[in-house]
Amino acid sequence: MRVLQDEEDAARLASLPAWRRDIMKKKMEEEKKDEDQRRMKKENEEKSELERLRTLGYDETKLAPWQRQIILKKGDITKQ
Repeated sequence: MRVLQDEEDAARLASLPAWRRDIMKKKMEEEKKDEDQRRMKKENEEKSELERLRTLGYDETKLAPWQRQIILKKGDITKQ
């Protein structure tokens, strides 16, 4: 998927003047960095949720998403 997006971006940049191409490249690189940061943050949050479930003694593979949310909320309430 990312390869296709890179090819589309390259095709779009090829039709632009050099000064505009540089500006667009910088903007696209920043957007990729932001996207990667959001993805890493989301992955870290998911890992921490799974770790919290394990420490509470639950098997995350046997729980439905709504059950996981309830258990995690209940865990937050007991911590307070």
